[in-house]
Amino acid sequence: MNFFSLMLRMTTLLTLTLVSPSHAQTTESFPNRAIKMVVPFGPGSGTDTVARVVAQQMQTYLGQPVTVENRAGANGFIGAEAVARSAPDGYTVFVTSASIHSLNPSLFKTLPYDTERDFAHVGGVMEAYYTLLVGETLPVNSVQELIAWLKANPGSASFGWGATVGQIAGATFLKQTNTSATGVPYKSSPQAVTDLIGGQIKFMFNDVTTSKAHLGKQRLKALAVTSPERIVGLEDIPTMAQAGVADFEMTTWVGMLVPKNTPSAIINTLSAALLKAVALPEVAAKMQACCSARMLIKTPEAFAQFMRDDQKRWAKKISEAGVKPE
Repeated sequence: MNFFSLMLRMTTLLTLTLVSPSHAQTTESFPNRAIKMVVPFGPGSGTDTVARVVAQQMQTYLGQPVTVENRAGANGFIGAEAVARSAPDGYTVFVTSASIHSLNPSLFKTLPYDTERDFAHVGGVMEAYYTLLVGETLPVNSVQELIAWLKANPGSASFGWGATVGQIAGATFLKQTNTSATGVPYKSSPQAVTDLIGGQIKFMFNDVTTSKAHLGKQRLKALAVTSPERIVGLEDIPTMAQAGVADFEMTTWVGMLVPKNTPSAIINTLSAALLKAVALPEVAAKMQACCSARMLIKTPEAFAQFMRDDQKRWAKKISEAGVKPE
């Protein structure tokens, strides 16, 4: 062995000696500082509300602060890309939704992130539904009256959305009822709700969480829910089928991901804390109160399969709605 070969071998051994224990120590001591929880929607959105409940409980089990950072806009691209490009060390987690991972792949020809390539799965949090809303001043009080109004006022009809589930729900509704309206995208659901209250848009499908804060305050009217059965806490609101629009169900979910290549030991630590948090009766009670939601308690492996299946379901819905990828 010549001198240069000997030096290269010694350098390699020294590097392994220095790096490997350090990596192991980092993994074993995780977490030893605050964790950032990125939400791709604005404050007050359904996903944001859920994230804050989960963060509060997870930090108890992890022994470190868990802070929520809102990275809203561009159909969730901003938040998703930020997490995808973060260090895979467990200190940046993504609390995300069906809009970002189940719908966007069928709505856009290219994405700045890949749902499989760029993320690893931690677990599910909850599943929830949407409400069909109109402003209090719109002269309709039922789904059938809204359909009649849309047919009578095609020039002034418009609908908005702050998440792509709301976009596809609106497009599906228009197609199934043979009506038309101009679609208006928003950065986040609360902004769309503000314009709905102000009359700038005429209707929207919005997550139950954001909707419940305004119902009963003479701001909005809920005409129907997109669930197969009436929702606990909103029992007086019919389902879309009961309101005369058959085969119309729209479900969203919230779950947790981390950047790809995050060590499995760190994912297991986060998953254990998340599973403990979502299994708490008080968390389930908060989800029911804020969101009329059911818990989606899943291991990383089960959540990964759930997401793949959900992406296929939404691809079919989007195709049937006649929405072409941009």
